Amino acid sequence: MRKFFTPKGVLVCLLFACAALAAMGGRSDGAPALRYVGSEKCASCHQIQYKGWVKTFHSTVVGDAKKDPSVIMADMSDPDVPFKKEDVYFTIGGHWDQRYLTKIDDDYYILPRLWSVQSKKWRPYSTYGWQKRPYSKYCIGCHSVGFDPKTRGVVEHAVGCESCHGAGAAHAAKPGKGNIVNPKRLPEDRAEEICASCHVRGKDLSGEYFFPLGWKPGDDLSKVLVPLEKNEGESDRDAIHRLWDKWRADRESQSRARCEVCGIHQNVKPQGQKVSVDAICMSCHDYDEKQLSQHIRHKTLASAGCSDCHQQKDPDVNESKENNVHSYSYFLIHPQGCWDTEIQNRCGKCHADKPKKWAYDTVISWEKPVVIDH
Repeated sequence: MRKFFTPKGVLVCLLFACAALAAMGGRSDGAPALRYVGSEKCASCHQIQYKGWVKTFHSTVVGDAKKDPSVIMADMSDPDVPFKKEDVYFTIGGHWDQRYLTKIDDDYYILPRLWSVQSKKWRPYSTYGWQKRPYSKYCIGCHSVGFDPKTRGVVEHAVGCESCHGAGAAHAAKPGKGNIVNPKRLPEDRAEEICASCHVRGKDLSGEYFFPLGWKPGDDLSKVLVPLEKNEGESDRDAIHRLWDKWRADRESQSRARCEVCGIHQNVKPQGQKVSVDAICMSCHDYDEKQLSQHIRHKTLASAGCSDCHQQKDPDVNESKENNVHSYSYFLIHPQGCWDTEIQNRCGKCHADKPKKWAYDTVISWEKPVVIDH
């Protein structure tokens, strides 16, 4: 027994202790390890929310081209493209543009061409120095769940449930309000920082990663992320929130970013009864009759419903009754969107007798619509 408490014996004890902690999922510094389970695990209890999530772009932001080559949307037969289909390991995006990841040594890199989904054409992308921009340093933190910088592995290639709610292993083992992050219960600024953590460009404190490495939903983002764009004398926190507000405004509607999440977590549950799209929208956007008329520029919702102007359809979905889906990403009506057939001829669906220019001129003549955010 006495021999065991030699320096060598103490070292053996420490090694056994570390091994035991690792086996239990703990950390040697006494803090609980972050353990992620993936969105499919969440679906076992939260089926409605999961079904809503899989319809969002967050769920499909990354596609595994080795498992399913059909995720590649581009025309790979173009002889001017400097890579082949077999070079693609993962795809990124697929709504506006799609980018492609290849593997070099033990990391991934975005190839120097992107495919424009809207125009169905190839465009240059980071053609200079693309091999000096590893995916693990520039992108993966926002395009995955549970990124481990040591192994460069991830739990899930998506913006999943735990991207907003934090690591869910403890909650999955013993569900309760105290062991999972609910953004709705956070202060508004902290809730917005969940979105800002990826939609505001910046670096971690080491300057090595272009995302807030080590940050968790609910934490103060300014303690981990240094914005790339700051005004003179501006704090990191103020810059983050200014840039987040700018990002939302650039997306045509300050409420659009919230609608993406709102579509997943609806108070209106369609179980046992049919609920109209307008009813779902109005459950948060509570207009009175006059405000509604000013907003939609039509007499009633029966003549112009929410989805008539805001609906985005998957172009690959057949126009059948069974497959007619409503995306959870909504875009405020925009002059170009009224007549540009590459986007969606929203006005032309009803006003087929009018020329394209009429729709454009009509929309830009409107005063700023009344918007009631939730």
